[in-house]
Amino acid sequence: MKKMLALVLALTMMLSMTAALAEDVLPTEDVELTFFCGNGDVKGNEVTETMIANFEAEYPMITINNVTPTASSFSEGLKSLDAVGEFPDLIEARDVPVWARAGKIAEIDPELLTLIKEPTIYNGKCYNVSTNSVLPLGFFYNKAYFTEKGFEEPKTYQEFIDLCQAIKDDGQMSPIVVGAADIWHMGFSWMQWYINYVTTQDADFIKHCYTGEAKWTDDYVANAFTKYADLYLKGYVDEGFMSTSDSQIASFLVTGKAAMFISGSHMVANIQDADPNFEFGWFPLYNEDGSLNSYGGPGLNGWMYSVDCAADEDKLAAAKLWIKFWLRDDNYSYYLTTMTVAPTTDIEITYDNEITNKMIATLSSANTVEQGWNAKWGENEIPSAFRNFAYKVAQEWATGAKTIEQGLQEMQTEWDVEIQDFNPVTGVGLE
Repeated sequence: MKKMLALVLALTMMLSMTAALAEDVLPTEDVELTFFCGNGDVKGNEVTETMIANFEAEYPMITINNVTPTASSFSEGLKSLDAVGEFPDLIEARDVPVWARAGKIAEIDPELLTLIKEPTIYNGKCYNVSTNSVLPLGFFYNKAYFTEKGFEEPKTYQEFIDLCQAIKDDGQMSPIVVGAADIWHMGFSWMQWYINYVTTQDADFIKHCYTGEAKWTDDYVANAFTKYADLYLKGYVDEGFMSTSDSQIASFLVTGKAAMFISGSHMVANIQDADPNFEFGWFPLYNEDGSLNSYGGPGLNGWMYSVDCAADEDKLAAAKLWIKFWLRDDNYSYYLTTMTVAPTTDIEITYDNEITNKMIATLSSANTVEQGWNAKWGENEIPSAFRNFAYKVAQEWATGAKTIEQGLQEMQTEWDVEIQDFNPVTGVGLE
């Protein structure tokens, strides 16, 4: 019944968007938009700064004031601004359900939703304009080194472990580099192991944690994160991982300090920037039986704007111009090809590297495809504070500070506390 209702709501919304795009409306006077976005990725920052500069040149009556803090996580930084009454006007879309429930973000103007193919619906409404369909996670690797040593891309999980051991035994470089100094970086490996070994056992694992039918201490969850921790404990990860930032991992690869790292498609550009002549390959992480479970697809990403912005005629006009500007073919193709992500519009885009095309083919051929564990909504949405708690535990597993059993028990205890205030299955915390 819930799925049918969601489908009806989605179709109703799509049918309401049949009118052609209206002519652009300019602000009636000079206007400033406060702007908040993620700042963890070097190439992403470059794209954002370029877009802002070009937008302000095209619309001189609009000033974009980037209020993103440099020293805090996205969610904590946004919460801090909200706490002092300075919630931004225009925000990169993350934690959409959290801010929708808090009444801080507005429904997107239907005119903007005609720009994209499949608007993402939360609770019967659309609060964001999706700007990309995420390509799969996978391992980037030193292609010349693999060729020299006769190493091949693994097609099963055991082949992957054998590859890590062979690189370690060779002694020329670390098998894997991890940028754990940025706690959010832990999510890349976390999500892939979680998809491979948790949601393959129970696609609604989070929902069942809310109902009590599943526990973080269950055997298959322990199996997943035992495999994860073993990468560190067996010496497959460069030992300086806790002091290595996400922005450093491309340099580890191109300078021969590490043979591989797992991350998203945005790292294609980062590697090319680090050394345009460096030869690198990419492979997804297969399961033991050779099945492929992939992270990716469209989600609650892109851009959203605040209710205060929507209530101000000039600010709303400026925010709509920004989103249209971002999705305009010339700007959008720059964003897509630079960040190596797939489009959500009807634009025809050509990627000039084989890695991106391989990622697209991988997503198409995967046995399962799903959003990241912290990017889901509905009954599989996690409490907002739980993600970083789990990543902190993952760091402790990696350093050997906690056993898998200790970490999972702490996660279960934290889960039991957090769901007292937030449980989408029962409706607690949704009002």
